[in-house]
Amino acid sequence: MSTKEYEYNEKIHATIINPYLSKDNFYNNCELIKNYNIKNISTSLLFLKDLKEYFHNSQVNLKTYVSYPLADIPTNFLNKLIIYAEDSGADEIEYVPKFNLLTRGEDESFARDIEAVLSTKLPLTLIFNKERLEKEYFDKALIISLELGIQNFQFGDGFSSKFFADDLKEIIDFSSQFRQIKIGSSIDNLEQVNQLLNAGADCIGSPYFHKIFREIKSS
Repeated sequence: MSTKEYEYNEKIHATIINPYLSKDNFYNNCELIKNYNIKNISTSLLFLKDLKEYFHNSQVNLKTYVSYPLADIPTNFLNKLIIYAEDSGADEIEYVPKFNLLTRGEDESFARDIEAVLSTKLPLTLIFNKERLEKEYFDKALIISLELGIQNFQFGDGFSSKFFADDLKEIIDFSSQFRQIKIGSSIDNLEQVNQLLNAGADCIGSPYFHKIFREIKSS
C-alpha cells in the first residue's frame, strides 16, 4: 500500500443511488458522509432533493446522474431534465452518452446528444465503461468528447469488473486533455483506492465509502 498522503475526504466521492435504500439507511449514510467530511456525493434524481436539504449548510458538491446507467433518455428531453436537476439542487451532471449511436455509424448524433447536455449551465462529466465498449468505439467516443471540449470523465460505472491501474495508464496515455479522471468502479478497499490515485486518477466514486474510511481510520 502506498504511503502517499491524500485528502481522502475530497478524493473519495460517496455514491448514493440504491433505489431500495430505506429512510433510516439513507440518513445513516448522510451522517457517515458528514462525519467523514466527504466533499462530493454522486446521486440519482431520487435522492437529490433530500440530500440538498440535509447538506444545505455544508460545502458538499452534489453530482447528479442523468441517463444512468442505460443511456435511455431521449435527447430532446435532456434540457428539461437537467433544468429539473438544477432546480432540485444539483451542482454537476454525470452523464452516460448514447454509445450505441457510434456502433450504428451515427457519429454526429452522438456528438449532438452530448452538446444538448453541454448547452445547460451545470458542469458535465461523461461516464464511460471501457470494458463494455469495443476499442474502436471507445477511442472514437473519447476523441469526439474531447473535441467537444469535455475534460471531466468517469471511467467505470459499477456494472462490470473492477477497474485496474493498467486500464487507467492506457487512458491517460491516450490524451493530455483530461482535467479530471474519476474512477467509478466497485472499489471497496483502501489498497485499490491508493493504486488508482497513484496511477493518476483524481478521485474515486464508491458506494462502499464507509468501508474504505473505516480502513483509513484504522491505518
